[in-house]
Amino acid sequence: MRTLDPDKHALQLEAILEAAKTCFARTGFHKTSTEAICSEAGVSSGKLFHYFPSKKAIILAVVHEQTRQLGDYIGELLQREDLSTALLECLDVILLLAGNTTERRLILEIAAEATRDGDVAALNTAGDRLLADGLAAILRGAAMRGQVSLIIPLEHAVRFLMIVIDGILYRASIDAGFDPAKERASLLTTIRSALRIVEGDPDA
Repeated sequence: MRTLDPDKHALQLEAILEAAKTCFARTGFHKTSTEAICSEAGVSSGKLFHYFPSKKAIILAVVHEQTRQLGDYIGELLQREDLSTALLECLDVILLLAGNTTERRLILEIAAEATRDGDVAALNTAGDRLLADGLAAILRGAAMRGQVSLIIPLEHAVRFLMIVIDGILYRASIDAGFDPAKERASLLTTIRSALRIVEGDPDA
C-alpha cells in the first residue's frame, strides 16, 4: 500500500489552488473550466478531482483559504506592541492588494459570487466579520495603550475603515487611472487624522 507523503500532498493542493485563483481572477468563476485549472496547474483531470470533487469545491476552498490567510495576518498584527502602526500597515496591505490585478479581481469575484451562492456567501460573511472584529480588536487595544484617541464610537470607526477598504478595491477595479500606491500618503494622513493616531510610544 502506497504511503501518502503529506508534504507532497500539501504542495500539490497549494499548486492547484494557486492555479485556480489565477484562472478565476482572469475569467471569473463561471467562465473558468476545470480543464483550464488543470492546464494552469499542470495536472491531469484525474489528479484535480482526487483533491476536489467539483469546481464549486475548488471555489469554496479558495474562499476558505483567503479567510484563513486573513485570520493569520490579523492574529499576527494583534501581537504587535504598537497597534496603531499595525493598523496603518494593514491599510498598506490593502493598497498592495488593490494594485495587484489578480488579487483585486479575485476579491471582487468572491464578493459577486456571494450574491449568487449561499455557501460562498456564508464564507464571505465570515471573512468580512473576521476583518471587522480584527479591526475592532486592533483599535480597542490601541486606544487602551493611548495609541489612538477615537472621537466616534468604536463600531463607527470600524465601519469607516471597512468603507475605506471596500472603496479602495472598488475604485481600483473600475478606474484605470486610479493608482492605489499614489493615494497612500493622502489616505494615511486622513486615517491618522480621523482616528487621532499616535505612532510610537505615546509616553515617550
